Parts: sequence; structure tokens; C-alpha cells
Amino acid sequence: MNQRVTARIVGGKRFTTAEYREYFNASRILRDQANRLGTSRRSFIAAGYELKIHPRATPLLSALTGASPRCTAQDHIELPYRQLLGRCEAHAEALQSMASQLNELSSLIAQAQSLYAQAEEASRKGLDIMLRGLFMSSRESAILALTASALMGVRRSYAKEGKFNKFYLVESTAWMQESFVSVLGEHASRLNIQERPSKDTSILEYITKTLFMVTKPGAVIAEGLSGKGSVNRGLKKIDRLLIPYFDKDHGDNLSVTRVYPKTKVVRGGTSTKDAIADQRRLSEGPLNGERESGLEYGTIACCKYRKADGTYAWRIIIPGTDGNHDSPMDWYTNFELMSADERQRGTAESLRFLDETMKQAGIQPDDPVEIVGHSQGGIIAAAAATDFQDKYDIQHIATLGSPIANFEIPEKTRVTAIEMDDEGIAALDGEANPHTENWLTIRCSVHEEDAPKRAFPGAEVSDSSGEKNSTHYPKYHEAGYRYAYDTGSKSVLDHDRHFQEVVEGELEEVQYYEGRISK
Repeated sequence: MNQRVTARIVGGKRFTTAEYREYFNASRILRDQANRLGTSRRSFIAAGYELKIHPRATPLLSALTGASPRCTAQDHIELPYRQLLGRCEAHAEALQSMASQLNELSSLIAQAQSLYAQAEEASRKGLDIMLRGLFMSSRESAILALTASALMGVRRSYAKEGKFNKFYLVESTAWMQESFVSVLGEHASRLNIQERPSKDTSILEYITKTLFMVTKPGAVIAEGLSGKGSVNRGLKKIDRLLIPYFDKDHGDNLSVTRVYPKTKVVRGGTSTKDAIADQRRLSEGPLNGERESGLEYGTIACCKYRKADGTYAWRIIIPGTDGNHDSPMDWYTNFELMSADERQRGTAESLRFLDETMKQAGIQPDDPVEIVGHSQGGIIAAAAATDFQDKYDIQHIATLGSPIANFEIPEKTRVTAIEMDDEGIAALDGEANPHTENWLTIRCSVHEEDAPKRAFPGAEVSDSSGEKNSTHYPKYHEAGYRYAYDTGSKSVLDHDRHFQEVVEGELEEVQYYEGRISK
């Protein structure tokens, strides 16, 4: 059972009033025509109903049926009721199909051009504030909502596959993930770090217990409702305990070495599609255990482009967490990366890994740079765009499934963020991405092919047959971007044009760098 991905576009280049009206009118005309076709369909259904009734009445009028000896007309014929009825049903079905397609086109224009983005964002924000208020005032309500949603996921898992599949839990709790994580972050930001855990309590156990304290009503709840940066502020507090613990366990001595893969992993190109395809190939090895390329650790690729004027531009591709204990791309570095404290972010081995890689590759302060990152790689890209403003000219970042909403990325840097509705990881920032012209968010949803058929079913995900899997894999983000691009969205096309302009030139070489951590 293959899967397909559709997308909603938020942010990016704004329309003029005239452009907005033009797209809105086109969407409205298609919707009106769909309604008219629906009216015609109902007329054919009514005609078919009349034809069904008519043969039951005509036997009473034998002269009309030709069955009476008194009927001597030479040109008398019987009406072909079955054929007429079949024709009415066929026309009704065809009109229904055309009406559905026009409605889909109308919705597609609205989604692709973000015609109702402000209303959707207001609705989403309202729900988010309501859930935060509920969860802040009562931990029981948070646990109850999480449990009930998880049970729905378990039920769906058994109904669809006949067994338990944990990824249905992620899908069923998607509606509350950002709010839940935001509240945890708010509680964490109020931790009293001066209170050290007892000798019998580990640091992780100490943090977990204190995260679920109940906040008293009043000003504290009101302050927590906004949720802005709560996760990052909470991690700033937690990192004071975790960083020494991790450094002692893993070490903090970083070494970066240039490596040479056995196969051609990154193939270049200038478009965002090309970069995402390279990102998928670079990430697939560590994620899936495939070692054909010989890259067993998270490896950063640096693409060097020579521009027409002889200067150089760079595209850097960063994979996600690789899970190796002695890798700077291990899971624990995410805690440091997402801290609200720039100094703590600077100690993250993965961010140091990127900095050292850029130095060894020979990237100069004036060289245009764009960064593509999946998962932790996207967090690294956002942290670099925020903290390396005086070191490098980072003009565009593209992230796949990365929680980056709270980074203070400068306006000079464009952001193309691709997120899946039910992957869970992108929601760990506790809030939605900014809705600005330099920040484009593509929110993607997965649909199974056995779902109700549509004229525009979405972009197919490669190798997605079989049981439900994590939508955090880059192939889902790749399909989502392909769908968003093919809709002709002005915002998507504008960001892609800028993305290509950064590295416009000839690809000279691709350099690969691997990092290791030791005590």
C-alpha cells in the first residue's frame, strides 16, 4: 500500500491586493461551477427516479404500452426505460466526478497560494492557547488527553494492521504534541537548579519528576499561555545539569576528518529539489543501516560552486542524528543545540562539528552559503544561521523535520522548513514557525492510496508500501516538497529561485567530513 503526501503552504512571499483577489476569484469561480454541476447532477437523479416510477403506472394504460388490441398505430414503440435510467445514472456520476474535481482545484488554489492562511493560523493558535491553559492548570487533564489519544492510536493500529504499531501513537497524538511539549518546557524553565538531586536519584529522574509539577493559577499561567520559546528556555535550565553529565560520559574532544565515500552520494544541482534528494541519499545510510557508501557516521557534505565572476558559493548538507556514541551527531547534542543560551549552543559538539568543517573546507566570511539539514541537521542549520552571523554569510537554510521555530534567525536569511503533521520531531519546539516573508513553512500530510480517490492525490512516496512507518524519514519530506512545488505556489517558487541564486554556478567538487568525539 503506497502512500502519498499533500501539503499546505504558510508564509513566504506576500501577494499584492490585486494578486490576492485574482487567485481568490479563480478559486471562487471553480467552487461556484462545482455547485452548478451538483445542481445538474441532482436533476438527473430526479429524472431517474421518475423513470423508475413510470413503468409501474403505464400497465394501467394499456393503450400506451402497445399491449391492447385497440392500439393500431404503425409507429408505436415502447420507451427504453432501462437504457434511459442507465443514461441518467451515468450522467449523474459524471457530473459528480467533475464537481469533485472542480472543488479539489478550488481547494488546491486556496492551499497553494495560502488564501486562508491567516484564518487557519488564528484557529490553530486559539486551540494551542486553550490546550496550554488546560495543561498548565491541571496535569491530570494533560495525561488524560495524551492517554485517550494514544488509545485511539492503538485501536487504529490493530484495525489497520492487526497488531501494535507505535507509529499510530505518534499520528493519533499529533493534534496536541506542540501544546504538550510547550507546557513541559514551561515547567522546565521554572526548575530550581540550585536544588541538586540526592545521591540515590539520577539527574534524568530528578528532571522527569519535576517536569510534571502543577502550576498555580494566576499570572504564571497567563505568562505560560504564549508558549514563546518555553522549550528553549526550559532546556537552558536543564542543560546546566546535563552538559557536565554528558561531557563526562561521552567526552568533548572533537576531531574532524575529510573522508571519501565509495559511491557518489551527493550529486549537486542547484534547485531545492536537487538538494533535498542529496539530503535523502546522505541520510539514508546512517538511518537505515545501509553502508554501501561507506559513511557509517553522520557526515557533512560541502558542495563548492564556482560562480561566473570567479568567486565561490557553498551548499552544506547535514544529516540527522546517527546514534553513534562517539559521534558529534548523537542524540544528546540536541539538548544543547536547542538551548535559549547562545553560550550553551556553542558548546554543542554538532555545531562545533559544522564550524570546523566549514573552516577545513575553506569557506570564507564573504562566500554565500546555504545549508540543508534533516532533523538534528536542520537544528544545526538554524543555530548556525542565528549564531554565525559574524562568521559566515548564510543566506538560505532548508530544514526537513526540524524543530526550529524559536531560533532568532535574521531577516537576511531565508528559511524553507518542511514538516510532517504526524512525525512528532518537528513539534518538539512547542509552537508553530513564524509567519513571515523570509520564512516559508510547508506542512505535509500523508494519505494512504486506499483512501477515497481524488483527482489530485498527492506526490507518491518512494518505497512506502507495507506497514506504517515513521514519516520522519527524508523521503516523506521530499515527496511533500515535490507536491508543494508542483502546485505552482508563488511562495514556494520564490524561495526556490532564491535558493538557486545563492549557488548559481558550476559545481567544482563535493567534500565530505566525518566527526568523532573522545574523552
